[in-house]
Amino acid sequence: MNILILGSGVVGANLAKKLSEQGKNVFLLDDDANELKNLSERYDIKTIFDDALNPSFYKNFNTRIDYFIAVTRSDEKNLITSKFAKEFLNVEKSIARIRNQNLISDENKPLLIEKNSYLDHIISPEWEVSNNIFEKIHLPGAFFSESLVTQDYLLIGMQSSDLFKNHTYDEIKIFFKTNNLCYLGHSKQDEVIFDFKAISISDQLYLLIKKKYLNKLIKFFGFKDYVLDVLIIGGGNIGENLSKLIENDEQEINLKILELNKDRCDFLAGILKNTSIFHGDALDQTLYDEIKLNTSDLVITVTDNDQINTILSIIAKKRGSKSVFSVVNNESYSSFANDLGIDVIVNPRELTTSRIIEKISEGSLLSYHSILKDNYLIYEVKYTSKIFEDVKKVKIINHICTLTNDTLELNNSDYIPLKNDILILCVSQKDSHILEKIINDY
Repeated sequence: MNILILGSGVVGANLAKKLSEQGKNVFLLDDDANELKNLSERYDIKTIFDDALNPSFYKNFNTRIDYFIAVTRSDEKNLITSKFAKEFLNVEKSIARIRNQNLISDENKPLLIEKNSYLDHIISPEWEVSNNIFEKIHLPGAFFSESLVTQDYLLIGMQSSDLFKNHTYDEIKIFFKTNNLCYLGHSKQDEVIFDFKAISISDQLYLLIKKKYLNKLIKFFGFKDYVLDVLIIGGGNIGENLSKLIENDEQEINLKILELNKDRCDFLAGILKNTSIFHGDALDQTLYDEIKLNTSDLVITVTDNDQINTILSIIAKKRGSKSVFSVVNNESYSSFANDLGIDVIVNPRELTTSRIIEKISEGSLLSYHSILKDNYLIYEVKYTSKIFEDVKKVKIINHICTLTNDTLELNNSDYIPLKNDILILCVSQKDSHILEKIINDY
């Protein structure tokens, strides 16, 4: 499979890295020679220094391209080049990153795709992050959650210390079995463990659950949906999108936004109906009483600076906020953020890469998700007898369970996967290329 990616920024570079690791033939196009040189030295990709807005580039390109993905920071450039790719390269699918929120609104998004045959999918990292955070708001106690492509299943991370407050080990085991709940593994400090019997207090526990059982699980852990007072720090696209989702939520929430840019504050005040807008620097401690930082149920930091998001989340938690979520792109920050008291880390780069791969997947791979402090990956894969047989031969790949019809069958049961079933597989990050080669061979 040949893939041409336009844009060597954070999203483009991470996407090129991941797709090349999956065995795809990746071309990365940009007009930043220094960045292309840096990436070509780090990853197994082919870099192209050229003007993406020059139609002659596409007319003269002599390699068959299956997918074109435009992820520059310019909507116009992404849309125009997608048209060039369809017309001159005859690509199977084109995907364009769109930042303008009007273009990707529920009203205009179908219009943009249906009226333009050259555009198959649009992707907005800001919307992906906003929806992901919104999904987590009503999951008290969860530090991690990701929806599978397979309908109604959810990966979730919970602190085992909360579980053991109210239940014995035997009660926990019975609850898991009764509610068709799958244990994926847990981490204790820097150690990763895959033995359910070894679960103890103060572990980070990863589970796979059908969404209809989610409320029972949360109650079993001893949590209530208490989020009533929410403070968002950062009024950019993510803050705006998230605020709209919260305002339309059934639960009445007291929502506040703190934003540094005065013009942006005025804009937000004009489009948000039930949100209090505060203008100021989030690092200015004199503002904290005014925005009631210490009494917030939830503080969400979504500025475009990882350091500021991390620092503000730690400050909020130290000053009394019940829960803090933080958007962090840099993996070196996200790896230790939970240890500093940050309840939920959202990585836009990984989230966007996963969504794009889902859109271009033509075979068995449906989705992948990082768990256990990014040391392991969970793969959602369509069952084929060939993949199943090859996976069984490789000891480093763990077949966790099978999703079939309306049930979840554990690997240690007598169930044999059938056509239309979904395999849930786990493999270490360093060995993921082995599983991806198996998947891509069919």
